[in-house]
Amino acid sequence: MYSDKPEAQTTSSLAVLSRLSPWLLVAACLAVLLVFFSLAPYAHPSSDDICMADGIRRDGLLAHLWNHYFEWSGRYSGNALYGVYPMIFGMFDGYRFIPVFMAVSILAAGAFLLSSLFGTRIYDRCVLLSALCFTCVYLLGMISPASGLYWMAGALSYQTANVLMLVALGLMLRLMERQKRAGSYAAPFLVLLAVMVIATGCNETSMIALTAMAALFLLMHLRSGRAVLWPWAVVFVTTLACFGIVYFSPGNAIRAAAFPLRHDLARSLGGSLDIGLRILGIWIGNPVLLASTLLAPFAVSRLYRASGRSFTVTKPRIASGVLGTLAIPVVFQFPAWWAMGGWAPARTIDAAYFVFLLGWFLTTAAITVYFHRDSGTNPALRRYRVYAPGGLLAASVLFTLAVLGSDAYRHARSDLAERAAPWDAYMRERYALIADAVAGGRLSLIVPDYDRPYPRTIYFNDIMHDSHDWRNGCYASYFGLDSIKRAKAPAQ
Repeated sequence: MYSDKPEAQTTSSLAVLSRLSPWLLVAACLAVLLVFFSLAPYAHPSSDDICMADGIRRDGLLAHLWNHYFEWSGRYSGNALYGVYPMIFGMFDGYRFIPVFMAVSILAAGAFLLSSLFGTRIYDRCVLLSALCFTCVYLLGMISPASGLYWMAGALSYQTANVLMLVALGLMLRLMERQKRAGSYAAPFLVLLAVMVIATGCNETSMIALTAMAALFLLMHLRSGRAVLWPWAVVFVTTLACFGIVYFSPGNAIRAAAFPLRHDLARSLGGSLDIGLRILGIWIGNPVLLASTLLAPFAVSRLYRASGRSFTVTKPRIASGVLGTLAIPVVFQFPAWWAMGGWAPARTIDAAYFVFLLGWFLTTAAITVYFHRDSGTNPALRRYRVYAPGGLLAASVLFTLAVLGSDAYRHARSDLAERAAPWDAYMRERYALIADAVAGGRLSLIVPDYDRPYPRTIYFNDIMHDSHDWRNGCYASYFGLDSIKRAKAPAQ
């Protein structure tokens, strides 16, 4: 039976067409993941990975990590992760699994957070689809997938922290829910403590973000009474203690001594503001982010209706979320400018981008919930709901076009088609030359230079033309050589 009202017929047609939306989103995101995963087997260990593995083999795991803390970096869990990983999965064979494991972990952690926020099942279709889109938006917004996803040290230090940040936030929400229901919360509380200890020690960006997150939840419960407050006080104090372990590492001071422009407050503030605002413009202007922002209210509305939970969303809280999110690129630029006197590395900017995305979409969700409460009485919002299926389809089409047309996706596809295989062949030839040289007792080795374009999506670092460079020294020691260097290309 068909209605004789044009509006009803239009709504029915749009509802049918809107069923295509999830398939468009899945196809676009799977296309991205397929290319990124296909590049993984072509990635090779960088000099930093080789240095860590060589040090552990020489000194032992615990002794080398201890020395690393006192001589180079306070990232106690980040260092441990990429020190232990090759011992379990192998330095070379295990490399291909890292990007896949990290991307899937972000997806799973995102689903855990959404299910914790809305009280739904973690395998709900909308939850999984939203987490999948979030993962793709992050991957396509990274400045340097090479250093943040395909480089073992960067991936295990930064992506692990990103994953644990989502898990920690989900656990905090579950802890709050248990307290509201006066139920037992020992399990989420203890797991939350463990997650905060590990995540805070991964890198300085997550250290700041997690400490701020713990402080925020503590402030939210200050007037809730001692029985409710004490777990949040323990979480904050524990996180703050881990912050101190990382920040006051002697290795940080030794590493910072190499930067003559460090600890210049005026320069740090000016540089953070200038570069932070530039980065903010790049992030906000990304078509993939803009298209995903149009999609977010549809997902939030569905999850909100299914959850049955009530949220206290006010205009001051929304304003705080907007301002806090927009300040993230500036705030997270400051530590690098203070410690080094210049730009933060690309992997640090990508870590800040992850925090920005989290704040961006949580704020979008808050705005959606705020207006959703009035949808039954506001005529404009009722009309919006009538045409929502068509809006969802349009937003899905825009997201698909933005994803498949993005520079990041185009560069990754180009690297996969043209540059990854030659780079992989070159590196495998180098390993064979090293093995032959060691077997033949030729311990001073010159390997051919690489004279083709690098696959920038996966290439991060390599040995130099100078055998005395620290990269070359680590390489030589790891493979049992006295020295190694790349031959200089002949002058044109």
